[in-house]
Amino acid sequence: MGNCFSCLKDNVNGFCSACEKRLFDRSKVNPQLNFNWEDVSKVIDGHPAGFSISGVQTKGFIGKATGTELSPNLKDEENSIYIIKPILSRFDLPSDSPANEHVTMQMAKQLYRIKTAECCFMKFTNGTPAHVTRRFDYNKDEEKLNQEDFASILKVQKDNHGKYKYNAKSYEDFGDVLNSLNKVEFIKILIFNFLTGNGDAHLKNFSFLETPDGDMQLSPAYDLMNTKIHVNDSPIALNLFLEFERTSLPRGQTYTYTIKDFIELARRFKIGDRLVKIIVNDFEGTDDKMKKMINKSFLSNTAKKKYIETVDNNFAQLFKV
Repeated sequence: MGNCFSCLKDNVNGFCSACEKRLFDRSKVNPQLNFNWEDVSKVIDGHPAGFSISGVQTKGFIGKATGTELSPNLKDEENSIYIIKPILSRFDLPSDSPANEHVTMQMAKQLYRIKTAECCFMKFTNGTPAHVTRRFDYNKDEEKLNQEDFASILKVQKDNHGKYKYNAKSYEDFGDVLNSLNKVEFIKILIFNFLTGNGDAHLKNFSFLETPDGDMQLSPAYDLMNTKIHVNDSPIALNLFLEFERTSLPRGQTYTYTIKDFIELARRFKIGDRLVKIIVNDFEGTDDKMKKMINKSFLSNTAKKKYIETVDNNFAQLFKV
C-alpha cells in the first residue's frame, strides 16, 4: 500500500474512491497506463503541443476510461477528456517533472483552497511517469466551454520568440478585467507561485472560463510547478506592477520580493485590508505543511530536497522581518 496517485492519501493502492469519482466518474481505474507517450504523440503529430517550461514540456490528449484503462486512441483534441504530459525533454531532473506538477497542484488545492484542475500522477507502460489532468473546459455533458487565456484577453501582440508571454504585461494589468472575487483568488495564486518557485506563470497560464450561466470567470489553476527544480529562472514570470519593477532596474541589480509587494498589489486591486490580512495569514507559517506533502509525493529524493530548499528560501524571503 502507498499513497493515492491523486490526493496522496496514505495507505491507498492506486486511487482512493473519492479521487476515482472526481477524476474518472467511476471506480477501479489503473494508475498504470497501457500505452506509452509515443502512442499519444503519433496521434497529435502535426498539431501544436502545449508548453509549460519555455517550450519544452509537451502535452497530449487522451480519452475516457474503457474498462479500467484510459485511451490514447483519439482522432483529435476535441474528443479528449484528459491532458497528459510526459517527462521534460531536457533541463535538470527531467523525470521528476510529472511528480513536481502533481504535488504542486495538490498543495494549492489542499493547503490553500485554490481552485485547481483535477489531476493525478500515473505511469506509462514502460514505467516512465506522466501527469494527467482532467480538462475543465468541458461540462458534465461533455460540451465544450469557452476558454480564453490572458494573452488574448489583454490583447497582447504575439512575437516570434514567445517573449510576449512574459514581458508584454504585468500582473497588475490583470486587475483591469478581474472581478472582486477573482482578484482575491489571483493574489493567492501569485503568492503560492512565489513560495513554490513557479517562474513560468506567464500570460497563457491564466484563463477565463465560461460558467454554466454564461459568465466568464477565472478558470481553475493549471500548470503549477516548481520550475526551480529544473531550470534557474526568474522568481516570478511577470513583473508585479505596472512600473515593471524587476526589468526596469539597472543592469546587474535584482529585485527582492517580500510579502509587502503582494500586499501592495492587493491594495492596488482595491482588496480591503481585512481580506488582505486573511490571505497573508493563510500562507504565513505553512512551510511545514508544504514540506510534509513534498515528502509524501512521487518526487525522487534529490528533487524533494531541491523542492524543500526552494520552500525554505522563499518563505524566509517573503516573510522576513
